[in-house]
Amino acid sequence: MAKKVKEFKTEILVAPADQAPLKQLVEKTIETRAKGTRPKSFTLDLRVHSPASLGYYGIEGIDTAPALVSLAKVKRLDVVAVADFFSGVFIDRVVAAAQGSSVLIVPGVDIRCQLGSCDDMILTCLFPDGTTSAMIGGFLSALKIPSSAAGNKDYLTTTPFDQILDAVEAMNGVILPSRIDKTPNRLSVLSLLVEKYGFRTFDLAYGDSSVIFKQKWPKVKFQLYSFSDAYSLAQVGSRTARVKLPEMNFDRIRGLLARDTTTPIAVQKVAAGAAAHR
Repeated sequence: MAKKVKEFKTEILVAPADQAPLKQLVEKTIETRAKGTRPKSFTLDLRVHSPASLGYYGIEGIDTAPALVSLAKVKRLDVVAVADFFSGVFIDRVVAAAQGSSVLIVPGVDIRCQLGSCDDMILTCLFPDGTTSAMIGGFLSALKIPSSAAGNKDYLTTTPFDQILDAVEAMNGVILPSRIDKTPNRLSVLSLLVEKYGFRTFDLAYGDSSVIFKQKWPKVKFQLYSFSDAYSLAQVGSRTARVKLPEMNFDRIRGLLARDTTTPIAVQKVAAGAAAHR
């Protein structure tokens, strides 16, 4: 005869050994609840600049770091990524200001580079918790980016795209191609990003650009977002994404933005074409 026990404040029937299916179902229910896998809704703004970016509009007498965290709370942002062009000098200050708060600060840096025929590719590079200003400085130095480029969105690095990608992923980071639809120049290499490099997540400038992805790759699942690209406190959270996840940490963010490195679409197309001619 089944006996009653209390688990997670819910009355559950535990079956005898000869009722294996019911027992397995109960154990699975308990395990699921124990892991807390019920999705929660989180709001993200993964591209925010700081006074380290040239052209940032600061407010006299306001300390930007604590003000940014306070504003994120007011706007109910769960995650804010701080990414300045070719600089990480403000990261430590914002991370320190967010200590003990509910806001997750993601360390990042923006890089403008060349890919194929496009000389205006913007990469928002995001890194795990614990990545400091000094570590981002070392990352930029390894890519041979001069200190004079700090904060300058007009600077174009000659470091090859593949080298940047490898360097970010070697630090367990992830790349978000930003505002890929803003100019024809950037759109010209979209197929390269999708089909060769396996990017599935993009930051868009225009909402209706999602049609491009649906028409060109109807069977591919993309994550298409549009973040604030804020250059002032007032702009923080003006564009956000809401996602549902069991929990929020950098591993989850990396999972959202991760490339599909299984079989590039370009390889699939070649294989399909070869099979059709047999």
